[in-house]
Formats: sequence, structure tokens, C-alpha cells
Amino acid sequence: MTTRLRIRNRQRRLRLDRAALLRLARGLLACAARAAPHRVWREIDVMIVDDAGIAPINAATMGHEGSTDVLTLTYDSIPGEPEGATAELIVNAERAWQLGRGCRTAASRELALYLAHAFDHLCGHDDQTPADRRSMRRREWRWLRQTGIPETFLP
Repeated sequence: MTTRLRIRNRQRRLRLDRAALLRLARGLLACAARAAPHRVWREIDVMIVDDAGIAPINAATMGHEGSTDVLTLTYDSIPGEPEGATAELIVNAERAWQLGRGCRTAASRELALYLAHAFDHLCGHDDQTPADRRSMRRREWRWLRQTGIPETFLP
């Protein structure tokens, strides 16, 4: 089954190369599929947003006030639909820009890491403990290296 993958840019702060972002998302999806072959994804929407765009979603889905860096929302298929779950990966470009201190390379690196983190959550991994966060971060950097992120984006 081929996963339908879409990129939707809902922010205006950063000018994005949608084709490059889609290539990165496809590479990360392949990494996630190898890590969790039992999970079948029919459709994944990646929404690039800003603080104002992610805050209400964070409140509605997580019960947390304010913005965050990334949200991963998954939905099981319902009877009568084709096989496979769907997901929305909501990535905050404004937060990446802030943490990158206005440097395009650093902000791009941060945005790539957010996307890797979202795909890691698709595999069922969680970051509730310090050990879980470290494990996820190691896996995410490994995936970014495997997808061909230039060395300048790596720590």
C-alpha cells in the first residue's frame, strides 16, 4: 500500500521549499515504516503552522495552553474505509525559527528535527521520560542522516 503524503503550508514566516520538505517527509516515512512495519498508514498530512496556528490545536487535542513545537494526531480507519490509519503531523515553523535564532540553516535543521519527531511518534514512541526522550532523539538524528540531511544540519 502506498501512503498518500501531503504538505500544507499554513504559515507565512518562513519561505519553504515544498519539494524538499516532501522528499524529507518521504524519507522519514520510509524510516518509520522500517521501525514499525506493523503500522499501516493510508494518508499523512503534514501541516506547517506558526504559534497562532498550533495553539488552538494543542488546547483542543492535548489540553495544553499555548503553542508547542509539534503535534502528531492519528486516526484509525473506520469500517467501510480502505485499510490503514491516517495522521496529521502539525509542525511549528515559527518555533523552529525562534530556536534557530533567525538563522535559516539552524531553523531548517530544527524544522527537520520536528518532522522526524512527529514520524517517531507515528511509530508509537513516546517522550514522557528523560530516557524515552534521549532514545527518540538518537533515533530521529539517525533517520535524518539516513534521509540525506546535509551534515551542516547535524549536531
